[in-house]
Order: sequence, then C-alpha cells, then structure tokens
Amino acid sequence: MPPSSFSVSDLLRQYGPVLARKMGYIAVAWIAVYFISQPCRKEDGLNVLMLFAPLIGAIAGVVAGWYIATNAVEDSSLHGIVLWVILVLACVLPMWICDALLRLITGWQLHFGGFMVLTTASLLGLASSVWIAATQE
Repeated sequence: MPPSSFSVSDLLRQYGPVLARKMGYIAVAWIAVYFISQPCRKEDGLNVLMLFAPLIGAIAGVVAGWYIATNAVEDSSLHGIVLWVILVLACVLPMWICDALLRLITGWQLHFGGFMVLTTASLLGLASSVWIAATQE
C-alpha cells in the first residue's frame, strides 16, 4: 500500500505506541500533581490554599498539552481537527482516569479544589495541545 493511500486507522496504528507512551508519562506525572495539590483539595472550613488549585492545574495542563503535541504532526502524519481531537483526548483522559483511580485507592473525595485542579488542567491541556499542533502544521 503506497503511503498516500493510508487511512486514519493505519496512521493511528503507527502512532499508537508513541501516543501510549506519552499518555503513560502524563499519568505518572498526574500522580505527583495529585499528591502535591492535596492541601488545595481539602474542604475544611476556610481553605485559603484552595485559591492555588487553578494555578497548579494550569501549570500541569500546559505542560501535559505541550508534551503530548510536541512532534505530533511529524510522528502521526495526521493534520487538522482529527489530530486535535486525538491529542486532546490523549491529554485529558490520563488525568481524569488517574485521578479517579487515586481517589478510589486513597479514599479521598473530590471536593471543589480538586475539581478546579482537574478542570483547569483539562482546559489548558486542550488549549496548549491544539495550539502546539496547529503551529507545527
């Protein structure tokens, strides 16, 4: 099969191991973010540290989005919205799945501070992954 007639599934099959490795690194990094942000996640009266939860999530999201999208166009040969959707899912899913598994293991609840960490990480992971992939095209 000549390279010009590859389908999206063929390209994903080739790009899958690279994407899985990057998603694994994001999941491992999210374990560190989960425990570092734990003082911001607690809901005990007046928790002033909760104000820093969006900052922690923002930094984690930008780094994850930047990492997942670095060299994505060259590695996958995909372009446009198909690549952007794949990158956003690959950036956000490890964060949410890892956070849910850690909450099951530790028994800690998802309070407002934890939701702010996850939400800002997801939004800025989305923005940075699409932005980096778009500038590489």
